[in-house]
Amino acid sequence: TSVTRLRVYDWPTVDGVHGGSPHLHTASTEGYVVVGGEGKLETLSGAGYREYRLAPGVVLWFTPGTVHRLVNDHDLDILVVMSNAGLPEAGDAVFTFPPEVLADPDAYAHAATLPPTTDREKLADAARERRDLAIEGYLPLRERVRSHGPIALEELYRAAAARVRDRVPEWRARWRDGP
Repeated sequence: TSVTRLRVYDWPTVDGVHGGSPHLHTASTEGYVVVGGEGKLETLSGAGYREYRLAPGVVLWFTPGTVHRLVNDHDLDILVVMSNAGLPEAGDAVFTFPPEVLADPDAYAHAATLPPTTDREKLADAARERRDLAIEGYLPLRERVRSHGPIALEELYRAAAARVRDRVPEWRARWRDGP
């Protein structure tokens, strides 16, 4: 288990809210402990589309396969509690990029990887570009889940499994050896 403090992006998105990159974890459970600010968590899962208000003291926990998007209404500051420490950094997290990007391993890798630089401005620009591409795939997915229910997630789940399939042997070694 790992615990990380996270200040959620306050950059605006195309739908007028501020926040992070929608994604899911294929093998890790994640939880949030809100320590400051306000916002919400949007999720897409077998339960459909849900929104949860976030304020200091709120604790949320969700399972692998839950697409989640943090929205920062005001200075949202959380502790992220993540099972399988090290797996999210080893490719367990899959962004909700548009289907054509998810289907192409090279395009996905290019879109998901931040540049190897210490230039904070370049990193921020790349993180915004990655987040915006994830939003581009997320917004129509959210609408499909709202109108057709959880079955609308099947294409994303197939693509996510394809993106991580080759990493499973490495993950088994991480589980065995510890973070």
